[in-house]
Amino acid sequence: MLDHPLTVADLGEGAPSAAGQTEQVAGATVLRHPSAGSLYLNFYYDLGHVAPEDLPYLDLLTDVLDELDTPTHTAQQLNTLRSTWLGDSRVLLDFWTGRQEGAPCHAKLTMSLSLLERSLQKAVELGGEWLYDTQLTGPAAEAAFARVLSQQKLNMEQQFIQQGNAYAAVRASAHYNVENAASERCSGVSYYRFLCDLLEKADWAGLGAKLETLRAQVLQHAQLTVSLHGSEQALDTLRTLLPGSRFAAQERDAAQPYAEPLTPPVNEAFIIDGGVNYAVQVWPMERRSDRKVLARVMSYEYLWHNIREVGGAYGTGMLSSDGVEYLYTYRDPHLTESYDTFAKGPAELAARDYTEKDLNDLIVGAVAKLDTPRKPRAEARELDRQYFCGITEAMKAADRKALCAVDAALLKEQAAGLADAMAAGVKVTFGSRDAVETAGSLFDRVETL
Repeated sequence: MLDHPLTVADLGEGAPSAAGQTEQVAGATVLRHPSAGSLYLNFYYDLGHVAPEDLPYLDLLTDVLDELDTPTHTAQQLNTLRSTWLGDSRVLLDFWTGRQEGAPCHAKLTMSLSLLERSLQKAVELGGEWLYDTQLTGPAAEAAFARVLSQQKLNMEQQFIQQGNAYAAVRASAHYNVENAASERCSGVSYYRFLCDLLEKADWAGLGAKLETLRAQVLQHAQLTVSLHGSEQALDTLRTLLPGSRFAAQERDAAQPYAEPLTPPVNEAFIIDGGVNYAVQVWPMERRSDRKVLARVMSYEYLWHNIREVGGAYGTGMLSSDGVEYLYTYRDPHLTESYDTFAKGPAELAARDYTEKDLNDLIVGAVAKLDTPRKPRAEARELDRQYFCGITEAMKAADRKALCAVDAALLKEQAAGLADAMAAGVKVTFGSRDAVETAGSLFDRVETL
């Protein structure tokens, strides 16, 4: 228990992550981390060989699996068995920017399972059936496609109104790195257009055949990493289970980074119903952990007052991530005024004086984000991400050290250079027709969703 407010000197070096060990089993790389209690079993199929235009089909596959029968069970029966034997089970696509040379994008088709160790055999059986044996052709599958796609389209239209800032940020960031380009392709406006196109064509038999071909290509040939977070005994069990399972394969392709050409930056506005606006401005920026302090100053010392308290938006902030930084507003009654406020921010931050207490509070707040406790399943997934992205303990220590070393001179220097960085970026808005038309000169392209 500290007898004084938390300071940078109290932060320490952070808890190191447990090291993983790898080995080859049945054509897959098995990665094992120690874990107490529940067991977490994650299957990662590398998507580096997949063509960009095929990625959204794989994302769609992850959404329809719950609705499809297998030769052995109906969809409802299989869902009941998964709920009985597994604490959690999901299939999704993961995109991560690596810390290796060239900042490669690691793309994975992921099946994530949590379970008790005694259920490991059942997990391998059910996971194999769910992923490999669901029937993607036939009347039942075609009816499921029509149902799921219609629901997805409706959900996205509602989310554009409720979370437009998230969609605008991914849309704008897609111009600057491959991770965001892939994410936009599989969950952004591009994916919405993809769904609309499939619904208009309604060629459900053709869709089933396409999904079946892609699934076979990935599951049978893509490099597979099986990540086990569990005991040494669980690893022994997994070694005996994999060779006779659906996951075994003789030859798999080597993993490679996912790549796609980036599109030229363009300022875009998307007109939505709902009467609110989401203003986003994104610019490219090399990855630097010490810029997270600048993001906190901008968020809490400038944007919160000017956008939230004065402007009346429900939320606002600045975020610094891999390869990009951005400003955003959430459920904002304004649009043009908010972009004007964004533009004035760098000069105001550069002109401020920062006391030792200011810096201490900002740095402690930024480091707290690094040290946020995670649930065990999320911690297991984070360790897997670090493995694929080549993130070492030395890298994490260096990031932390740089963050803790921020001083007033660096902060003012970063703020002074922010205006030029922002000017090199793009604006993307989801907003009302009136606000977009009033701010028309800000955008190169306007589209109604």
